[in-house]
Amino acid sequence: MTITLQNKIDALSVEGFGDPDDFLNQCDVEILKMPPRECPVTHRFTPGLYIREIFMPKNTILTSLLHLTTHPYFIMQGELSVWHKGIQIQRIKAPYTGITEAGTRRLLFIHEDTIWTTCHVTDLTDPDEIIESITSNDFNPLVDKTTPRLNSWRYNRNQIKDSQC
Repeated sequence: MTITLQNKIDALSVEGFGDPDDFLNQCDVEILKMPPRECPVTHRFTPGLYIREIFMPKNTILTSLLHLTTHPYFIMQGELSVWHKGIQIQRIKAPYTGITEAGTRRLLFIHEDTIWTTCHVTDLTDPDEIIESITSNDFNPLVDKTTPRLNSWRYNRNQIKDSQC
C-alpha cells in the first residue's frame, strides 16, 4: 500500500517568512532568552500514519514551527492559550479537537500541563524526516536554525513506540 503525503504549501508564500519584524519571529528571540523547558515528544506509527505527542509543562511559552500541511490535532490533557495570525487568542481546555491549516504558526502559553497530539499521513518512518517534510524550521532569519534549543523537536530512538491497528 502506498500513501501519498497531501499537498504542501510553499513556506515562502506564508506571511512573515523571513521577515525580521514578524511578531512570531520577535517572540522566538525573546523565548530563547528564557530558561529552556523540557517538552518531551513521543512518536507512534501505524501503517501510513505518524502520531506525534508533545508534553508541554505548565507556564511554558513557545512558538511552533511553520506547518506546511493541513492535519488534525488533539488536546488530550491540560489547558493552554493559542494565538496565530488571523485569529483571536483562544483558551483551550482538554479534551479538544482541531484542524491545523497549512501555513499556521502558533504562539502558545501553557496554563496547565498539556498533551498535544497530531496525526500525519505518511509512508515515512523517521520522525526527523517527517517533521522536515511537513514543517519549515527556517522561517525566522533572527535565529540560527542550528541552535540546539531550536532542534529539540528531533527525536531520540527510545521515544518511538511502534503501534499496529
